[in-house]
Amino acid sequence: MSGRTRGRPPRISRDQILAAARDVASRDLTMQAVADTLGVSRKALHYYVGDREGLLSLVLVDRFERELGGVELPADDDWRKVLRTYAIAFRDGLIQVGAATDFNRLRGIGAAAALALADRVLGVLLSAGFEPDTARHALTAASNIAQSAAHDSAAQTAGGMHRHRAETAAALEHEPADTYPALRRVLSSARSRRQDAEEQFDFELDLLIAGLER
Repeated sequence: MSGRTRGRPPRISRDQILAAARDVASRDLTMQAVADTLGVSRKALHYYVGDREGLLSLVLVDRFERELGGVELPADDDWRKVLRTYAIAFRDGLIQVGAATDFNRLRGIGAAAALALADRVLGVLLSAGFEPDTARHALTAASNIAQSAAHDSAAQTAGGMHRHRAETAAALEHEPADTYPALRRVLSSARSRRQDAEEQFDFELDLLIAGLER
């Protein structure tokens, strides 16, 4: 009896899939494009990554891990410097992955580089005398601030202004000049010499560190 034997698709490793995906431009990243690069059917690729969402998640974690792989935290064990450097590295890693990224894909990831950084930060916080729960909360807060900053960076205008601020200012132009005085005063005094996302990021990190110092 002739015909194709049914059963397990051709064996493909995670590294092979990632290597193939790296050869495909982000805008062209599809199941078919990766399958063609591997020389297998799209059905075979489905067996290992499920669907395009699974492929994107795999590629995203790989990119994020590579971005964080070269990060070196301060060696002097000053928990303030270490926590700040971690937050900056986490934020920059998210930004480098791409402005169009759904950052929720990175929640709870087990990328080795991210785990190594987290372990180093927690170790420094514990050595500084913080209780385990406080150290955990501090790391989570720093991570949340970094994710928020990455979102804000993606939401900035070409001039560095957050789109929400720009939209609010535009909306006020259509309102009577004597309305919303507090909002107008805050917007008019906003400093323009730095980008909104960077300034907000530093402000939130300063608050976190000041709170932990207390």
